[in-house]
Amino acid sequence: MFVAKKELNRLLESASSQAPVVGLTHGFYRYPARFSPQFARSAIEVFSKPMDTVMDPFMGGGTAAVEALSLGRRFVGSDLNPLSEFLTRTKTTPLSNRDEQTMLNWGTELARVASIQGWKNRDDEWRAYQINTPWWIRRAIDLSLAAMGPLTNSRQRDFARSAILKTAQWALDCKDKIPSSPDFFQAMAANIPDMLAGLRSFRAKLRDAFPDRPLKCHRYARFVQCDAASLAGQHEIPKHWLPPKLILTSPPYFGIHILYHRWQVLGRRETAAPFWIASSKDGMGAAFYTLGSRQRLGMDHYLSRLRACFTAIACLMDKRSTLVQLVAFRDPGEQLEPYLVTLEEAGLEEIGIAEQRGRFWRTVPNRKWYANTCVRTPASKELLLIHKRG
Repeated sequence: MFVAKKELNRLLESASSQAPVVGLTHGFYRYPARFSPQFARSAIEVFSKPMDTVMDPFMGGGTAAVEALSLGRRFVGSDLNPLSEFLTRTKTTPLSNRDEQTMLNWGTELARVASIQGWKNRDDEWRAYQINTPWWIRRAIDLSLAAMGPLTNSRQRDFARSAILKTAQWALDCKDKIPSSPDFFQAMAANIPDMLAGLRSFRAKLRDAFPDRPLKCHRYARFVQCDAASLAGQHEIPKHWLPPKLILTSPPYFGIHILYHRWQVLGRRETAAPFWIASSKDGMGAAFYTLGSRQRLGMDHYLSRLRACFTAIACLMDKRSTLVQLVAFRDPGEQLEPYLVTLEEAGLEEIGIAEQRGRFWRTVPNRKWYANTCVRTPASKELLLIHKRG
């Protein structure tokens, strides 16, 4: 089975895009290894129609969710990481005009009056998540979270947490110099109008795409915090939404160290502060999010987990479903073939790209990964794969 030439060219052109990840609510957070909105949008338009179901079983920062909903598709997403569920839900929850004004006032007032002088961090269960966060930023975050008291609904509170999260990531993650607390509050006051503008654009897309009012469009999305291997048994997914027309995803990459659950502060000191800010407890190590520990040299454990995940995914598909994924390897010469064999064992058959164009590798701009020194292909290279149920 082949992808039509016109559709294939369109997909490859979007996959080759070097444009930054911007637009709608994509700028809320820099989730590791995210794919571009242009690619997601193109894949969704090529392989699905309005009101079809699009699924991402490794949804990460929710790029596929934002694009699918903005194009009038139902969306089902899952991820083992609770931070992923929080981010995706917040990025796809519109605010009312009153909510927006409340958030603008909240950010402006916080920047005007906030001071960490004399502030004492509250003694609560999040202390372990604050390790390696510089004390002045820790106080600024805690003060900002405490200032959420007057916010009147969950939409406002989640948006506020997202604004704090975005600002804290700017202040801490992979930075050589940590900004002052006044700079933190000023940056957050500047972030909030930009984030609201993106959410306003998303709300307009929903208004054009669905018959319901934008604030009611949450009924077209389901977000599940679970292992992809257990996705088929999740009761939150309406049966009449299945099988999905398109599964658009990017699973964890073998041999490439990606911190999905931590920020790196001043070198290699790690902090779990994102979970504290999002009020989403973690309790898992990196190996849970990468299908195995990076200390493992062999692929056996990774491939076993991969087989379990894609077997469950294949069970949700039918002959009309298409699986589109971007994946990278530490050493494609040794690791690509076992990866493809594992997908075949899971009941999936490769189509399109390999037969028509040879392998298509996408260069990802401005991506920093931590890989072993034996990398033979730059970690910023991703492979586009298309599969059907065999």
